[in-house]
Amino acid sequence: MLRHGGVLFIQLCIWFAFFLVIHQSGHDHLSYKVMLFFVFLYLICTLTVKLIAKSKAILILMTLSTTLYLMTELLLIIS
Repeated sequence: MLRHGGVLFIQLCIWFAFFLVIHQSGHDHLSYKVMLFFVFLYLICTLTVKLIAKSKAILILMTLSTTLYLMTELLLIIS
């Protein structure tokens, strides 16, 4: 099994891929972007459950990576 830092790195790489996809499809409707967000979130959730056995660690890592992504996106929107 990967350590928690490795799993967090993989999650952040997936969020970066989501960021690239969203910014390449700039004129899509908001509903498509929201659906795509949940697809990527499901992918991250499934991957994390497969790689980490403890449910508390899964919840913490999922919350941390999603919060980091959303804060980064918010900072890019503000600036």
